[in-house]
Amino acid sequence: MLFNNENIKHVAVYLRLSRDEENLGIEQILDNHRQTLIALCNENSWSYEIFEEVASSSTIINREQMVKLLDRVQQDYFDAVVVMDIDRLSRNEYDASDIKRILYQTETFIVTPHRMYDLAKDDDSLLLGITNLIASGEYKQILKRMRRGKEYAQKQGHWTNGVAPLGYTKDTKTKKLVPNERAKDIQVIFSEIVKGTTIPTLINHLNNIGIKTREGNSFHYNSIQRIINNEAYKGTIVSNRSIGKHSNDIRPKDEWIIVQNAHPSIVDETTWNAANNIVNQYSFKAPRSKNRIYPTSNLIYCADCGRSQGCNLKPNINKIYIKHCKCGNRGFYYNPVLALIKKEVLQHKESILEALKTFEEDKQEDNTQFKKDQLTAQLNKSKRALEKIDILFEEDELDIIAYRKRKAKRVEEIKLIENELLILEKDNKQIKIETLKEQIEAIENLVGKWHLLDGEGYSDEKINRLLHGLVNGIFWSYKKGDSSPKLMIRYNEE
Repeated sequence: MLFNNENIKHVAVYLRLSRDEENLGIEQILDNHRQTLIALCNENSWSYEIFEEVASSSTIINREQMVKLLDRVQQDYFDAVVVMDIDRLSRNEYDASDIKRILYQTETFIVTPHRMYDLAKDDDSLLLGITNLIASGEYKQILKRMRRGKEYAQKQGHWTNGVAPLGYTKDTKTKKLVPNERAKDIQVIFSEIVKGTTIPTLINHLNNIGIKTREGNSFHYNSIQRIINNEAYKGTIVSNRSIGKHSNDIRPKDEWIIVQNAHPSIVDETTWNAANNIVNQYSFKAPRSKNRIYPTSNLIYCADCGRSQGCNLKPNINKIYIKHCKCGNRGFYYNPVLALIKKEVLQHKESILEALKTFEEDKQEDNTQFKKDQLTAQLNKSKRALEKIDILFEEDELDIIAYRKRKAKRVEEIKLIENELLILEKDNKQIKIETLKEQIEAIENLVGKWHLLDGEGYSDEKINRLLHGLVNGIFWSYKKGDSSPKLMIRYNEE
């Protein structure tokens, strides 16, 4: 369409999609829109810059290209903003009002393939307001339908809670969880807890037998707790538990969506309940009542020989000492060391924030889930092929030589795909971001008074819990001739 407006010479072309509305694939739809708007600019002899993103219309805060576009509009870079439809700018009524205000103040036109809006004209401004209102209502209806669809899917036992828990893979056809090769690792974790193994001891055991997290790192205290408390491992899906995406408030239990036997369980319900009860009672960490929990219990190790170094209370002087190690590493008064540990742990927050910033500012698109789905599909196909080879051999359709050759090829293929999946899990940016956020939360909880240091504040048990979520080990050295002890803290995920 040709627009006869001499005031328009340089425009911003804005392209946005939040979902595949035409079942053509988001990239294909964006390309169609891009070609249409470029043709419109060429027809009117306008120079243009393209701002393109795949993002929800819920808020412009998370739409990087829209924020950039509005910033440049306010610097008078553009005479108009060119979009496929008005609702591409925003379906959020509050954001739409802000966008309209900025475009009005800068005298910037809005152009679609069918119409041009001049916000200085009352008719155009009114029409735009009505269009935005309709789009906002439509968006709210879409959200309601999506929520209803998600709720229906959850009641059917479909997994809709993001990344499948460790030990499971989401079947792309049934949308349900199916146990994978890591299911045995989960069974080991539950079995050890039920036997009475403490979490720190269990973590060391898992390290020794080579069981790692998705990223190939050692487990830490919080990750073991999350596994034990996850209902998915007994075949149950629990959803609609929290009020809102960003709220910690919990709904009444009768409003939860609980689906029993939604998928194959990895552990039976009796084992799950037993492990859950043990882990949620902190006393399991010290089965003998005479054992006292210190803030650094099961965390301090001798830097020379690697032995665990506990603490010892001397009642006659009412002071706590770090025990002398058999290798000759000397003991020391506990409280000054604990104060130093607290200082170093709190300072570690800056390095975590820096790492988090690096991940979050990474502009590369995170297509991990897409790659994972593709590899999973290939893996399932190869496993089905392997099953067919066995059937052909059993029915005497293949001789032993052909059978062994074809089977070896498929087994090697499966092994390669599984290795690729492990590498992909290790590089999952979103999981790393979530882990860093958990560590920041743990550090923020450690800010304040500690009872052993200040005579009030957080209990020794609570401090020990939080430190286990952050710290893998505190390595201690106080050799003869040293003026003061030396500490080296190894944090989780290092």
